[in-house]
Amino acid sequence: MPVTIGVTVGACLVASYFDVRSRRIPNWLTGSLAVGALALHGFAGLRAAALSLAVMAALTLLGTLIYSRGGIGGGDVKLAIAASGMLSYPLCLPFLLYTMLGGGLLAVGFILARGNFGRSLSRATAMAAGAPHSFTNDKANSLPYAVAFAFGAVVLTLSQSVAPFLRILS
Repeated sequence: MPVTIGVTVGACLVASYFDVRSRRIPNWLTGSLAVGALALHGFAGLRAAALSLAVMAALTLLGTLIYSRGGIGGGDVKLAIAASGMLSYPLCLPFLLYTMLGGGLLAVGFILARGNFGRSLSRATAMAAGAPHSFTNDKANSLPYAVAFAFGAVVLTLSQSVAPFLRILS
């Protein structure tokens, strides 16, 4: 297993701890992960560092768009950028797909635990249709999405080691 996967799993687990406790992901964590990604890939050569930087730039654009629409928090965007930069291309693609799967499972779990399926469904439908929406900054009702990132990192680890049948992209 590459060291980049191990570092990403560790960072996502630490981020999950903070996100579950306070619904915040520390900047020191995401910043360290991003700088570490560039440093680690820099040792592999200019091409590897440039590829990692390109992944982070692409995720910055995409993440900013999703954040501006209220779809994800700023700390989650920074974690996605840093973790994807650490994994670089092509490992960042299955990581992000596994993370989305984990986020969906997390959302369903929260909806079922809170018993507000109808309200959540109508809100998601309106958001998907592009209707204007306003989100309250209610941390108690927000998802600790770093848990989904940890899920994505762990499933990626399994797919690259003991469970190759989990690989979704070659």
